[in-house]
Parts: sequence; structure tokens; C-alpha cells
Amino acid sequence: MNMMTQAFEKTSALFKAGADDKAGLGTAIKGFTAVAKANQSASIEWADYARQSLAEGSATMKKLAAARTPQAVFEIQAAYLKGSYERLMTQTQVMRDLYSGLAGTMKPQSSSAKLPATI
Repeated sequence: MNMMTQAFEKTSALFKAGADDKAGLGTAIKGFTAVAKANQSASIEWADYARQSLAEGSATMKKLAAARTPQAVFEIQAAYLKGSYERLMTQTQVMRDLYSGLAGTMKPQSSSAKLPATI
């Protein structure tokens, strides 16, 4: 199950647990707000990643077009692949941190709110 599904389930569980008191609705609204902000940040991060990847790909194609030897082509391709892998790993870490932070904000604040055992 992905992190977004877990976040929505946790928010739903908090809403159900606090439906009898006034804090329940406030807790649910805070949860939905946190999810919306995390999704907005994630979309900005992915857009930046896509723009950077496109720029790197274009620059690499120009370098490949100017290469004169097979050895130069191999070196350009190897550098591009290494850079692409490093960018992807960095992006993965950013997304992990973003959604881990979201999961931390979705923890129940009171002992009366019980989350489902299966997440």
C-alpha cells in the first residue's frame, strides 16, 4: 500500500475516532491540509526533477553529436548514466523525506484516536 493511501486511511481513522467531539473535525481538516501541502510539494519537486532531466538529456545529446571517437561517445554516455542515477537517488530521498514527514504529522494527538491495526 502506498504512502498516500496510508495517509488518507489515517486521516479517515482520526475523523471517525473524533467524530463525537469538536476536535475530531478539526483533526480531520488538519490531516487533509497536511496531505494537500505534501502533494503540492511533491508535484513541485517532480516538475523540477523533470526539467533538470530534460536539460541534462539535451546537453548530453549535443555532446554526443560533437563526439569524434567511439571512446568519447562511451565516456559521454557513462557520465550521463551516472548523473541520471545520482539525480534519481536524490529525488527518491527527497520524496521519502517528504512523505515520512507527512506520516509524522498524521499521528494521532490524543489517546482516544485509534488507528487501524493493518496499515
